[in-house]
Amino acid sequence: MKKSRLLVVAIIVAFSTITTAGYSQIRLGLRGEVGLNKASFSKNAIEVENLNSFKLGPTMEVMLPMMDFGVEASLLYNNDRMDVSQISSGENNIREEISITNHYIDIPVNLKYKFGLILPVKIYAAAGPYARIHVGGDDIKFSDVTDDIKAKAFEAGINLGLGVEIIKRLAVGVNYGMQLTDNYSADKPVWSDALNNKKNTWSIQATVYL
Repeated sequence: MKKSRLLVVAIIVAFSTITTAGYSQIRLGLRGEVGLNKASFSKNAIEVENLNSFKLGPTMEVMLPMMDFGVEASLLYNNDRMDVSQISSGENNIREEISITNHYIDIPVNLKYKFGLILPVKIYAAAGPYARIHVGGDDIKFSDVTDDIKAKAFEAGINLGLGVEIIKRLAVGVNYGMQLTDNYSADKPVWSDALNNKKNTWSIQATVYL
């Protein structure tokens, strides 16, 4: 119930400013985002490597006139990929590796502020919460593990972004995401710690406005 309420609140915040259309500047665009994370997370029984992500979807920006301040909300398809290896402690030192792909719908809602340098270039800063809904993908399953390790159905966190906007059509920036929830449920601490250690992520994003 709490997860559903949080999602409803995020959607309401994202689109509530539409009621002020007569006093605001509304733009629609297409946003793409690529993860910049190549980190490796390792425990004595598991390694997580090659974390990659790609996001794509529509974006709506609502700015208050003469203030360069407003709200930006997006609805993004998110494809997450990573390699997971189980390390055997036996004499043969058997290493079993699988590739995992999961699919999410991301709903980031950011407050956004712009300030100009030399026209037609502006710098923008953005910050706000995001919700992530798991819609499908692979379970983590090794041959000697009884239970599948599943991605959680709902995640949440905070985004911080900084970038530049050129001729009011193209915005390019860097985003820093901080997870506030775990993304995998696992009973074994060595599995849970490694899989859920990806708390902070970097990505580069670009938005083309119509």
